[in-house]
Amino acid sequence: MARLGAGDFHDRWEQSRQVADLGDAALDDLLAMLQDSECDWEARWFAARALGEFDRPEVIAALVNTFATTTDEDLRQAMAAALTQIGPGAIAALGEQLAQPALRPVAVQALARIHHPATIPWLKLAMTDGRSPVRATALDALSAFADPTLLPVVQQSLGDSAAAVRAAAVRGLLGLRLCLPTQQLIDALTPLLRDTDERVAQQAAYALGRLSSAAAATPLLQLLQTPGTPEALQVFTVQALSWQNTPTALDGLIQAWDQLEPPAQLAVVQGMAAVAPAHRSQATSALANWLQQTTAENSTLRRHLVLALGQMGDPRLERELRSLLHDPDPGVQLHAEAALRQLQTQSV
Repeated sequence: MARLGAGDFHDRWEQSRQVADLGDAALDDLLAMLQDSECDWEARWFAARALGEFDRPEVIAALVNTFATTTDEDLRQAMAAALTQIGPGAIAALGEQLAQPALRPVAVQALARIHHPATIPWLKLAMTDGRSPVRATALDALSAFADPTLLPVVQQSLGDSAAAVRAAAVRGLLGLRLCLPTQQLIDALTPLLRDTDERVAQQAAYALGRLSSAAAATPLLQLLQTPGTPEALQVFTVQALSWQNTPTALDGLIQAWDQLEPPAQLAVVQGMAAVAPAHRSQATSALANWLQQTTAENSTLRRHLVLALGQMGDPRLERELRSLLHDPDPGVQLHAEAALRQLQTQSV
């Protein structure tokens, strides 16, 4: 305990790992150190860390009191971490700190890390805060419970003025996908594909990609066909359709090829590796056609097209791949060699 209170950082680190083994013998000294405002800051930080091992009412009270009264944000974070470590026993005490706006952001972060149903009422209360980071943190924590009764909170947050909260609401809907009809999810997510914040639109595309149905592919394909869709969003949308791995998604990606920016075309090619065996013939034809159409200037795309053809496992491609061993682009030659090796491996 003496070294914890006055040693160097290394000493304190080592002693804090052992002090919990002292049990009640160390408790009074740790509490005194924590609550002594004249004590060295680092010692109080290590005392809080050690007290996180004690699920005791007096410990929770001391941590909460210090949490509420200190003006040092780093020390407050240490109190929150200790209360989080204590877990369910500290939920009510942390929740009561939400009444103080200045303490609410850190209190919500601590509650969010305690995955326990008792945090739900407190987290719902935090959703009324005027600060978007507080609302987003609370909503992400609520969404982890996948509780259908939280649907109204999630739905209301889809129209939040803050992009971070709308993105959290999209993640919340995805967490509820096993509890809700697929069409209801699609109807809620589709408008967000054209959100003013591209990160929200990307989240919506990701969520729709996790719904393997033709109905979920339709809004994604419409987005790809919309002129002016940002390049990064095109890539997210292509990846989402590739995850669906359905005939509708594959047909749509092939049809949209000419409208895609090069990074999105590359994402299409990379996604072909996961195509279902029943659709490999269609994918192989598309890849071969694109390879013929792609000019030498787009070397990266040509190399990936060659490699993807090798992944299709079609022995009829061997002649075409061998012809590429003499391609003017050395990178294409190397990828053709790799594709041939992969083709031979799959045929064994």
